[in-house]
Amino acid sequence: GELDKVLPVLEAVQKNFNQNNKQAQISLADVIVLGGAVGVEMAAQKAGHQLSVPFTPGRADASQAQTDVTSFAFLELKADGFRNYYDKASLFGPAEMLVDKASMLNLTVPEMTALLGGMRVIGANHGQSRLGVLTDNVGALSNDFFVNLLDMSVKWSASDKDEMVFEAKDRQSGAVKWRATSVDLIFGSNSELRAVAEVYGANDGKEKLVFDFVK
Repeated sequence: GELDKVLPVLEAVQKNFNQNNKQAQISLADVIVLGGAVGVEMAAQKAGHQLSVPFTPGRADASQAQTDVTSFAFLELKADGFRNYYDKASLFGPAEMLVDKASMLNLTVPEMTALLGGMRVIGANHGQSRLGVLTDNVGALSNDFFVNLLDMSVKWSASDKDEMVFEAKDRQSGAVKWRATSVDLIFGSNSELRAVAEVYGANDGKEKLVFDFVK
């Protein structure tokens, strides 16, 4: 998977840094977080915004011997709306699981909205799924998710092939333009979430989305 490609690269970065900096050593956990921060900076740059993502080191690594595999197995996610991942073994529906996850992260409604919209357009979905990736410029930290979700030139309806998927069809041609999940669509159907989505989807919402996402 993706981790098999990325982790060896990050481990090499860690090894190189620690070999050349005897006074300061960095954990792999910190390298992973730092790599994510750089990724966000690159996504913002691709959308035309120059910024620096704050980074604070101090995480420690745990060895395999220090990790109780059995107990950690119980912590495996059954749903993560931010990455559009959902397992039917979940106790609640996709939207409910998103709200539960956001509550665990202590996010406000605008924070949850900005985080999800940004994650979609930079292509951070589980398994590289295109569901909810409402942009033609994947990898750029833009407000395209909100612009295209609220676009009145398309009509959303349930897919005939998958009950978990919804399709946006052009009102004139009938062609399918986007596919998404119920998690994505609640940002257009729920009145409170739609109000926030309209702020981010406005012409002057591009920069706000970027800086709110980084924060």
